[in-house]
Amino acid sequence: MEQAEGLVEALSKLKLTIGAKAGENGKIFGSVNAIQLAESIQKAGYDIERKQINLTDDHIKTLGTYTAEVKVYKGVKATVSFDVVAD
Repeated sequence: MEQAEGLVEALSKLKLTIGAKAGENGKIFGSVNAIQLAESIQKAGYDIERKQINLTDDHIKTLGTYTAEVKVYKGVKATVSFDVVAD
C-alpha cells in the first residue's frame, strides 16, 4: 500500500506531453487515447498499462491540457495531467 501511495504521488507530479498531428485550428487528425498516454507514462519510467487509465474524455480530438485517472491499486487512484501539443 505504501508503494501504491508513493506511485500516486509520483504520477501526480509527472508532466507529460503527447504530440499529435493537428490542423491550423487545433483539431487533431485522429485522436489521443489511453494507449498513447500509457506509452508516455511508460517512457517516464512507470509500469502503467492502458487498462489502468480512465480518460475524462474518451477520445481527445483537440490540442490542450487534460487529466486522466490512473488506477494504481485497489481503491488507490492517481490523477495525471498531460498536454496534447502539435507534432
